[in-house]
Amino acid sequence: MTSQVIMISILFSTLFIFQTILFTYLLTRLKKAVKLSRPALSSVIEHDITHVTPITDSMRKILEEIADNGSLSARELSKRLGLSREHTARTLKKLVEEGFLIREGKPYRYKLTDLGEKLLRSRDVKRSE
Repeated sequence: MTSQVIMISILFSTLFIFQTILFTYLLTRLKKAVKLSRPALSSVIEHDITHVTPITDSMRKILEEIADNGSLSARELSKRLGLSREHTARTLKKLVEEGFLIREGKPYRYKLTDLGEKLLRSRDVKRSE
């Protein structure tokens, strides 16, 4: 009986180790594939950038402020534009998710991506005066 328990334990341990190695390998391949597909996604979106997401006035103002001043924190944007902290945070999150901004460092600072710059240059998004 004891030898059967030991054999079953060894079998399950071996299977667990094999499964862990296999999943690690597959996740590594998936991560590489996702990294390779991101530039392709921007090129697909590029032709009709303004229809990716509706651009609100707040989004446009945030993008313009970052374009004019370089990287900014959420707090700086909130103060400069007179928007609430919560509204600014939600808008920044959406802009990051859509690929128009990237965030770096701690505290987070936001910068335009190539896609965000293209959006601002597009003829459908007018700069405010």
